[in-house]
Amino acid sequence: MSSSPTTTATDKNDETTSSLSSQLLPLLRAELASELDAVAVTDEQLVPFLRWKPNVARAAQRVRAFLSWKRDNPHLFDETLRLSQKDDDPLCRVLASRFIVAPPGLTTKPNHRNNNDKGGSPVLIGRLRNNDLRDGRTVDDVCRALFYTLDRLLETPASSEQGIVILHDLRGFSPSKNADLGIPKTLFGALFGHFPVRIKAIYLLNAPFFFHAFFQMVSTLLFPAKVKARCKFIKSLKEIEDVVDIDLLPRDVGGNADEFDVEAWMEEQKQRELNGTLVTMTTIGPRSSNE
Repeated sequence: MSSSPTTTATDKNDETTSSLSSQLLPLLRAELASELDAVAVTDEQLVPFLRWKPNVARAAQRVRAFLSWKRDNPHLFDETLRLSQKDDDPLCRVLASRFIVAPPGLTTKPNHRNNNDKGGSPVLIGRLRNNDLRDGRTVDDVCRALFYTLDRLLETPASSEQGIVILHDLRGFSPSKNADLGIPKTLFGALFGHFPVRIKAIYLLNAPFFFHAFFQMVSTLLFPAKVKARCKFIKSLKEIEDVVDIDLLPRDVGGNADEFDVEAWMEEQKQRELNGTLVTMTTIGPRSSNE
């Protein structure tokens, strides 16, 4: 069998989308001329908005919404969102707890029942039991860690083009230790209508009986109807074996893979922050007052 690389349907789709984004980028900049006149925004930062919606008017609307959210929520998503700021920063501590991880390369399978779904959507793994609010972390600390993870995902074209899939293992979840209504309010208030990202599906695994009422309240208040419809409670990973390769999930959630080395990942991101190779959305719009 030949070992030479082949061009897949996904590769062709990525090339088409990239070409389309390049064609639309000058038009998007022209549409946003007044908003972007006073701030430095790179093409790399604008392209995700066109990947999310290859329509200049819709993409511009989302950029404006993003800038507005950023102005209204100072310090949640700005230039201080860096692992290299200081070693004792709560951002490092919260990320190291592995309550949310996005292992590079962990993506969905192609959907053979839907020719439009080529797979390749990044998969986030959540474990609320690891979000111990008793250790001094605040709602903002938790949300900043989530936004940092999202910022890294947005470096991946598939996050905007195809959407992300979230698998939450709710085993061991305790409302008193692991939850605060301010977290979903802040997080989803940002995601829905502001960031250039799609929520393709949310799978809720091993949910205790009391979580259903909690989720019903949160989703009714915060989720658009179409996102709520994409949320599914599952009792076994076998229910999503057509969606993701179970063997690639960590054993802690029922898969067969080793735990994601989040410390090595964090160190890699620190080095990227320091050497200038990090592509981040945090520098779009108003800059930190510390500058």
